[in-house]
Amino acid sequence: MTNIDNKLHISFSPPDITYLEIQEVTDALRSGWITTGPRTKKLEKLIADYVGTPRCVCLNSQTACAEMALHVLGVGPGDEVITSAYTYTASASIVCHVGAKLVLVDTQKDSFEMDYDKLEEAINERTKAIIPIDIGGVPCDYDRIFKAVENKRNLFKPDSPIQEALGRVAIMADTAHSFGANWHGRMVGNIADFSSFSFHAVKNLTTAEGGALTWRPIPGISDDDIYHQLQLLSLHGQSKDALAKTQLGAWEYDIVGTWYKCNMTDIAAALGIAQFKRYPAMLERRKEIISKYDAAFKTVGVKVLPHYTEGYQSSGHLL
Repeated sequence: MTNIDNKLHISFSPPDITYLEIQEVTDALRSGWITTGPRTKKLEKLIADYVGTPRCVCLNSQTACAEMALHVLGVGPGDEVITSAYTYTASASIVCHVGAKLVLVDTQKDSFEMDYDKLEEAINERTKAIIPIDIGGVPCDYDRIFKAVENKRNLFKPDSPIQEALGRVAIMADTAHSFGANWHGRMVGNIADFSSFSFHAVKNLTTAEGGALTWRPIPGISDDDIYHQLQLLSLHGQSKDALAKTQLGAWEYDIVGTWYKCNMTDIAAALGIAQFKRYPAMLERRKEIISKYDAAFKTVGVKVLPHYTEGYQSSGHLL
């Protein structure tokens, strides 16, 4: 908060940066390794362990994570993907990027969440994925979404090995807001088939720009194979990343596909590693602030977003 020309200016969501983050980034710069390397791999392991998944891939945005997940699933032209009409453009644009048909479902009355009955009605034989949104850090109703998918399982027509292994429409949660949230005791990131987190500058935990993709194990599909495929998709189809090529005699690599460039750098990962150390305390502080706002708003009849209930704990991203 600053006072310029006698006018009060309140910054919108300035990043919570301390000496710890500055030191970690400085150490990364001094190391000489600034692109994808050991710090990116360390952050991936920290996140996977935190949410309880076998693997995690860190990329340069949540958008990249979600789009790469669509590619892994084999979603493309002729397919349909359903998402909420109330979301940021990235949840919808990635569907268009892969050539699939975007299907928008409106929200429930007086709610930010999709109308789950309308969601179920929208599922047909062309539907390959659903992208539900955890608005404000509050987990969506995963139970209802999985039920909708199960109720329409008989319509599902797989077009790829991973789709066949799933045997139903994939649930690809947009968890950009909800890193650190949990639903019925399970961490967000380990509920949907795929979950895409954002570490943009205005998010709870930031890497300046960045994101992470986690996924639940799929019977018959190797987690290592999914990880490797995501590495190929995010680095020009290059069979080895820069870190792998530093190993003795391992300089040679192949280009196995004409894919994308959206990897995370070690500078960004260094920022994330430092933030991760502080994250439990940051979540607690958000909870304290939200309780104060709730107490003030409720007394004047303002409806608040329920962040903390018996069924779930929000990340407290937005009021």
